[in-house]
Amino acid sequence: MVTNPTADWTELHDRFYKQSDLSKFMIAGAQYGGPIAMIRDDRKVLLLQKQQPIKPTIYMYTSAGKLIEQIQWDRGKIVGLGWTEQEQLVVVTEDGSVRLYTLHGQFSQFSLGKEAKDDGIIDCQIWGGGLVAMTSKYQLISVTNFLEPQPKPLADIRLDEPPHSWTIVPPQFTLSRHVEVLIATGSTILVVDSNEATDEHLTQGPFTKMAVSPNGKFLALFTADGKLWVVSTDFQKNMSEYSTKSRIPPQQLVWCGTDAVVLYWDHIVLIVGPYGDWIKYSYEDPIYLVSEIDGVRIMSNDKCELLQKVPDSTEKIFKIGSTDPPAMLYDALDHYERKSPKADENIRTIKTELVDAVDSCIEAAGFEFQHYYQRTLLKAASF
Repeated sequence: MVTNPTADWTELHDRFYKQSDLSKFMIAGAQYGGPIAMIRDDRKVLLLQKQQPIKPTIYMYTSAGKLIEQIQWDRGKIVGLGWTEQEQLVVVTEDGSVRLYTLHGQFSQFSLGKEAKDDGIIDCQIWGGGLVAMTSKYQLISVTNFLEPQPKPLADIRLDEPPHSWTIVPPQFTLSRHVEVLIATGSTILVVDSNEATDEHLTQGPFTKMAVSPNGKFLALFTADGKLWVVSTDFQKNMSEYSTKSRIPPQQLVWCGTDAVVLYWDHIVLIVGPYGDWIKYSYEDPIYLVSEIDGVRIMSNDKCELLQKVPDSTEKIFKIGSTDPPAMLYDALDHYERKSPKADENIRTIKTELVDAVDSCIEAAGFEFQHYYQRTLLKAASF
């Protein structure tokens, strides 16, 4: 049983407010700042109360938290949520059924086949163009086109116990242009496609968490002894290694763009750079991370944040003490508005690089969220 909808309401004058504990939800965020879907996760322990249970509901929100749609769910246990490139919500159930929902709640449906229905689906990985599902007998079934779904089995991985972790490399990032599945078993990783399962003969495992970078070039691995290991997805290059000193696997392991890896434990977010440098953030409430091509979205009960590497153009202009041409141009505007002759001096200094400075100011304006700096950067570019 789940709690009554009013159990966490707080009255304020004649209205009610509530907080949602994200740790009790299965969540999926669409890329590029897209919508968010969430449903109560029946694998998590919930408080028992005397009230009658309510039907599970899938909620769809904008990234800003505005409710778009809600869908009463009575189609069985959900084993996977994800989004297509067209921002349709993908819902996979343990009986092998797949539904695609529009943002208005309309849906289409297909099945992953008889084997999926008979054996049951225990997990799945979803990307913008397709999915890979794993049956209870550890058979992999792929769908590479949601518009014309044709479920196909991948090579037999011959497992008799669940993998430590697994993930996929979407077809647009593989040499074969077919989806590849990475299975962590024992101390190694199997690379699986439709034809074969190849053992990479690694010895650093077991790998309890894995994440492929947004450009498909890098693979982040969390080992059982608490190391974060980053390699190329073809396993030919060892990029970096960092000891977290925690044998407890993070709840999430995702990429922040293609430069850094983000790990989330209860109340702690750790961002690790390519050279082993790190930054730690603390959060009181549960959060959920969505990897983006230029950063990572951090969603909590009351806000959505974007953690990203400061763009080069922004750094050149605003870094303290910067004498790069874009900074000189931006500074020239300030001197001009204060009627200082130094404005002309700055412009003469960067005369040969003025075009690049203008381009950098325009680019930096595109990265800014604050209107004030958008305006001043564009004003500097037109100065």
